[in-house]
Amino acid sequence: MRPAHKVIFWGLVILIVLAHVALWRSDMPPDLKMTFTILNAIGWSIILLPIVFVSRWMNAIERRNAENARRQTPPNGPTRL
Repeated sequence: MRPAHKVIFWGLVILIVLAHVALWRSDMPPDLKMTFTILNAIGWSIILLPIVFVSRWMNAIERRNAENARRQTPPNGPTRL
């Protein structure tokens, strides 16, 4: 994950946690708070987890492609025929 993406990701996670804290400090009945918390956590997990996994997968592919490119380039640079 790029540094700017990490900042955005962690900023979003902090906002989600703060929203849950605000929910639990409200005067709603506790069973309704629990229902909203569970639904919200499931929803954000469905959104954020694939983003994290795809980012990790893309980083692995980029590393592999970089290693393959280094192996295919001759040590003295490309030669002309």
